[in-house]
Amino acid sequence: MSASGRYVIVGGGGYLGAKVISRLQSEGFNGVIVVVDPNPQKFETIEMDQSKILYVKSSFLDQTVLDGVLKDAIAVFHLASIGHTGLAANDRKYVFDFNVEGTKLLMRKFKEYGVSRFLYASSVAVAFIGVPLDNATENDPLPHPTPYLDYYSESKAEAEAFVLSQSTDQFKTVALRFRAIYGPEDPNVTKKVANLIDQGLFLTMVSVHGRESISMASSGQNCSKAFALADKMLQKPNGIHGRVYYILDEESVGQYQFWEPLVSALGRKPPVWFFPYKLLEVVTLLMSTICYNFFRTTPLLTKFELMILATDNTYSIERARQELGYQPEPCDMHNVAAHYKKLGRANAPTVFTRKFIFAIFLVLASIFIFRLYN
Repeated sequence: MSASGRYVIVGGGGYLGAKVISRLQSEGFNGVIVVVDPNPQKFETIEMDQSKILYVKSSFLDQTVLDGVLKDAIAVFHLASIGHTGLAANDRKYVFDFNVEGTKLLMRKFKEYGVSRFLYASSVAVAFIGVPLDNATENDPLPHPTPYLDYYSESKAEAEAFVLSQSTDQFKTVALRFRAIYGPEDPNVTKKVANLIDQGLFLTMVSVHGRESISMASSGQNCSKAFALADKMLQKPNGIHGRVYYILDEESVGQYQFWEPLVSALGRKPPVWFFPYKLLEVVTLLMSTICYNFFRTTPLLTKFELMILATDNTYSIERARQELGYQPEPCDMHNVAAHYKKLGRANAPTVFTRKFIFAIFLVLASIFIFRLYN
C-alpha cells in the first residue's frame, strides 16, 4: 500500500471511518489520514494510531476546508451522507444538496487538486424499492427514481451514477454498496436494535412472505476490507475502475435470526409471532407523520426500514470476489453480542421510547376512530 501522500476521509468520524482507518494502518499505510467530520467519535475497540490522524472538525461543504486538506492528497474516501433517519432525512432539498450536490462539489475539488482515486460509500438502497431481490447483481438496472422509498435512496442512486461516470485513467472512481453496517460499537443500526431489544420492544416479526424474510448485512470488518482492496485495485496501472460492487457478509440469514446472539446477550427472548404487515404499514405511515410534525423527532420505523425488513433482499458478491479478491470474514455478530454483554444495560425506558409509545397510542386511536365512523 502506498505510504506517500495523504488519505482524506470525508465523514470519517463515525464507525465505518474508524474501521477504514484501522484497516489502512494495519495494512501498512503510515502517512497522514485526514478526517473531515464536524463530530468525530471515539471507539475503544478499534485500534488506530492517533498520531497519524488529523481531525478537521468542519463540514466538507465548506470549500475553504477542502482547500486546506487536499494538498498532497492521493485518495479520498467519501463516507458522509444524510441517511434514512433523522429529521434531515425528511427534507428532500437538504438531502439532495448534501448527498448529490455535495458529492459533485467534492469531485470538482479533488480533480482541481489532482487527487487520483475516489472511493464512494453507496448502499443497496439504490436497488431496493420494496420488491423482493434474489441474489441481485451489479448488472441489474437501477429503478426509475419514482419508486424509491425515501429521499436517501433516490439521492444515493443519483450520486453513485455520477461518481462512476467521472472515472478516468487519471481520476479513478469506485462505489461500494453496503447494507445494514454493523459492529460492536456501531452507533447506528446496531445500537438502535440493541436499544429496542433492551427496552423490550423487539417483540414481533413482520414479513410480506408469511415467514421470516431473508437478507444479508455488512460488518464493519468486511466494509473496511473491501475499501482497502478497492484502493489497491485503483492503484494498479491497468486496474479496473468506474465499477460498483455489492459488499456484504457471505451469509444469507433470517432478518430476526441474525440478531439472536445479541438478544440472548441482553437477556431477552427472540420474537416468535408476526405483526400483520398491512396494519404495521399504516401505523408506520401515521407514526412518521406524528413524529416528524408534532414531536420533531425521527420515527422508530420508517417506510424504507419496514419494507427492507419485511421483504427478502439478497445480493451477489461474486463481482467483488472476482475483481477485488474480496473474501468476506465470517459474521461478526458474536463480537457484537460479547460487547453488549460486557457493557450491561439498564432497562428503563428513555424519553424517546415514551414518545414512541405515545405516538403508537395516537396512531391506533386514529385507526379505531376512522373505522368507527366509516
